[in-house]
Amino acid sequence: MFWVSQVKARKYHMSSKPVPVPNFPADRRAEFEQLEYTDDDYQKELEDIEKVFVPLVEKCKKYGRAMGIGTNHGSLSDRIMSYFGDSPRGMVESAFEFARICRKLDFHNFVFSMKASNPVIMVQAYRLLVAEMYVQGWDYPLHLGVTEAGEGEDGRMKSAIGIGTLLQDGLGDTVRVYSLTEPSEEEIDPCRKLANLGISITS
Repeated sequence: MFWVSQVKARKYHMSSKPVPVPNFPADRRAEFEQLEYTDDDYQKELEDIEKVFVPLVEKCKKYGRAMGIGTNHGSLSDRIMSYFGDSPRGMVESAFEFARICRKLDFHNFVFSMKASNPVIMVQAYRLLVAEMYVQGWDYPLHLGVTEAGEGEDGRMKSAIGIGTLLQDGLGDTVRVYSLTEPSEEEIDPCRKLANLGISITS
């Protein structure tokens, strides 16, 4: 799985064998170097992103790789911030910019993720994302998680609030409980409980 994130672009490598690349940065994090964008400025940046992003999409198609389009609430670009602010709407639009390129190239093997450390923002972003997908007639899977949720019990509680709320809505295809301090195997039990919750709701 290759994840697209919103930070500065760099070179990448892909072969016919699985390569552990957690992020393919195709857009830069907000640095507030430019606070106002004209429509022409906005379109020019979208064209630049497409030039960087298209080769990765084409390679994913060639090698049969899936892609994660993940928007991080704390890493929205100047372009998105200038039009939509630090908001769930900005998160959704940022993800849609990449999804539109994928669809333009007839690539549909991707999953959406709305990353936020605040479970309220995270829930709002996913609900808006699903509503907008419905309007567009899209149907893509969702990876649920509260990013950098915190340490120990606090992190598990925040994850349960965010992920559990969306599962109660009937939303979500995969889940991840993220801990800042505990080993990854400690995530298994809360993930299993949340997954069972989702199964019980949809069955």
